[in-house]
Amino acid sequence: MENLYDTDFYSWSYRQAELIKQGRYDELDINNLAEEIEDLGKAEYRSLKSCIKELLLHLLKWQMQSGKDDQNTMRDRYRSWLVSITKQRFTILDLLEDSPSLNPKVGEILPKAYQSAKRDAAADLRCKPSNFPAESPWSFEQIMTEDWLPES
Repeated sequence: MENLYDTDFYSWSYRQAELIKQGRYDELDINNLAEEIEDLGKAEYRSLKSCIKELLLHLLKWQMQSGKDDQNTMRDRYRSWLVSITKQRFTILDLLEDSPSLNPKVGEILPKAYQSAKRDAAADLRCKPSNFPAESPWSFEQIMTEDWLPES
């Protein structure tokens, strides 16, 4: 007999929730349930990493372009970057508030996210990744500072 987990995940997940609510623990699909709960934690980690990467991406692009344009021109021309920077900061704060145990992970996430952001910024700006610092020039606290923007 096929397991509902393999054939209809949506139905399986609701069934597991109902069994828990009814206290029918002996009927739970424990192995798959444990795996899914673990995956939820991994998804939160990946989400935080993705937001930090997007924040760094737009900060890198801002820094690179700020050497070419004045701040007023930058704020008008690259408004979408400012919107993304603000949005990512708020999303990161929300993620860390909802899952405070991710706070200690920021130190391992930042360097990984920076490497991805550097690669993407180079592609977007049609330059080489080596045009950017090898490692993040900014601390997590700095990139999360409201209204802070890097200059060239």
